[in-house]
Amino acid sequence: MSQRRAKQARQTAGSTGPGPPGKRGSTTPRWLWISVAAVAVAAVVAVGVLRAGSSDAASPSASPSESGPATELSGKDPVTGKEVSLDAYAGKPIVLNVWASWCPGCNEEAVDLREFAKKHPEAQVIGIDYQDTKSGAAAFYDRWSWSHPSIFDPNGEIANELGLQGLPTTVFLDAQHRVVTRIVGATTLSGFEEGLRAAKKA
Repeated sequence: MSQRRAKQARQTAGSTGPGPPGKRGSTTPRWLWISVAAVAVAAVVAVGVLRAGSSDAASPSASPSESGPATELSGKDPVTGKEVSLDAYAGKPIVLNVWASWCPGCNEEAVDLREFAKKHPEAQVIGIDYQDTKSGAAAFYDRWSWSHPSIFDPNGEIANELGLQGLPTTVFLDAQHRVVTRIVGATTLSGFEEGLRAAKKA
């Protein structure tokens, strides 16, 4: 081999350029590739945690410290026309569900609330029919086969006294009818049961 060719061979062997880590000739430091990989893994983990922690169904949000004086409610049932009063259920936990026939979330949780009422006769479910019509309420009861009583609240006065923040809202009262916890938004059977457990412990 001539001196010229030998020189060219040495230059080719010693040349460098970008490439994957671990391959000869790469100018990118290995630590930089490791850092990039670590950031990517962390991003994937963060997304997974956010997805795992999110839920479309609402859960009880208030603490037992919300308990105060006993709640007193009464009024006419929009479907039957009968008088409904918390006094008739003394000594039982109460589940007050503020709803309306025109409310999407109320329709969404209607089946689970019906199943909850059947599964837990130790508590009394009472609806608060918010800014609705009697014909709308009757159609709603028929559609979802509800049987628990409701109190007609066409002007929203009762719901406002309960501190309504959104529809639907479910307020859980203990056996002394004190507010223990509440769910703002549509929930599921497990959400109703979690709220009832809190009411029983109070």
